[in-house]
Amino acid sequence: MKMNYKKSMKFILLLITSLIIASASATVYYSLSMQTTITVGATWVKFIRADDTPTAATVEDSYCSLSLSSLPNSTIIYEKAVGLNNTYNGTRTIRLRHVSVTPNGTAPVSNFTHVKFYLINAAGTVQFSLNYTTSGDNWSTTATSGWVTIPALTIWYIKVETLSPAGATANTPCTITIAVDVQQ
Repeated sequence: MKMNYKKSMKFILLLITSLIIASASATVYYSLSMQTTITVGATWVKFIRADDTPTAATVEDSYCSLSLSSLPNSTIIYEKAVGLNNTYNGTRTIRLRHVSVTPNGTAPVSNFTHVKFYLINAAGTVQFSLNYTTSGDNWSTTATSGWVTIPALTIWYIKVETLSPAGATANTPCTITIAVDVQQ
């Protein structure tokens, strides 16, 4: 049985087209699936009020907002601005990290000389610090501190030191946000 040349060419073309469509559609319809279950865990290292925490401060387990002061040509020290309580029955590793400072690059920055945050252990020894200093209209910050281990069931403190130059304008604010990172 002989097949007509035109019919065989049409058949071969149809066969090749079918193979191309089948292989192309196999790569187009490709998917992966993933399911994640997230459970709220305990906050082992928590913020707590301390001796120098302002009355109007907001202090919650994982969030703290302090309104502190700076005076012209005077250093103000908040020895225990806020506490860090390791409520876990084991050690935890923590560090201080810069998040943001505002304003920056504008004239109000010149109303400050420095703001320093110190991580103080239970014995009163400085573990690390974040230093915010000014030069003209700009803030300079130190790098993120190294990791340090806070012992089980221990309270450490964050000390804050502020200083403004002699000619600082009253009621000029700055907002500094830092993070206390806790390794799980």
